[in-house]
Amino acid sequence: MKPFEIMKASQIACCFEVGSFKPGNVHKNRDYDDIKYHHFISSGIAFGDVVHDACMHQNNIGNYIKKAVIESKRWSPTNANLGIIMLHLPISIAASKIGEFDENLLKKETKLITKSTSVYDAISVYDAIEIALAFVDSPKEGPDLKNKNAKQELINKNLTLYDVFKISSSWDNISKEWTENFKISYKGYNLIKEYYEELNNINLSVTKTFINLLSEYPDTLIARKKGIDISKMVSEKAKGVLNDFTKENVIDFDKFLSKDGNKLNPGTTADLIASSLLIFLLDRISSEKTIIY
Repeated sequence: MKPFEIMKASQIACCFEVGSFKPGNVHKNRDYDDIKYHHFISSGIAFGDVVHDACMHQNNIGNYIKKAVIESKRWSPTNANLGIIMLHLPISIAASKIGEFDENLLKKETKLITKSTSVYDAISVYDAIEIALAFVDSPKEGPDLKNKNAKQELINKNLTLYDVFKISSSWDNISKEWTENFKISYKGYNLIKEYYEELNNINLSVTKTFINLLSEYPDTLIARKKGIDISKMVSEKAKGVLNDFTKENVIDFDKFLSKDGNKLNPGTTADLIASSLLIFLLDRISSEKTIIY
């Protein structure tokens, strides 16, 4: 697939993700004190040129993740798109290695990319996390980003980026995507595809997909900030909304998540929607003259 088309799919996926109503998250009619709607729009568009370059060169993925974070941070003062960047780059590079869209071929290429990373990719991603000022806990094992010797430990232990994500996959769904070949992202893509055919509305399709994924996969950002039991409780509530999917129930769920006493933000699930949308748009590029009606 063509690098410019992949770049546009990445940028548009970022815009569709934040532009659609996802309970508990920033959207067009709600900012949070520390992160705002326009931060997601500007930073999601800003790293597009890095996606294009990565597709042209098809190597050094850690370095491109770092470059994308640097470019994103130029346009947004907050950590808006670190998780999305970590998901979009391998999928985008994989897409650049195939001709027409084919889900199985794309899966094959994403697996090859994640399995062939280096120690230097890991170091670059540690740099990217520091630049993004991302919320991270000290790991139960492996090099601690908060430790000044962490990068040297990566070298000493010969830990690749895949190895690092393998360590953190037990508590972070972005890492788990890398080690399980983007299982949730591909599921999200198929859900968006199904709902779009049913509803003929991209925003509503995204909302329903978000609630579906959240109902099955407890959000790991909530788990890190509030604990796993709270995260599982949110997933149970999402399951109820999915089983009775009405506008009123979706709005009530959003009110519950975002009220002052809770502030439960399923941010990891939002990132997974962005990668699901990227795959969906890559598919649409190959199959439609008008990509979104």
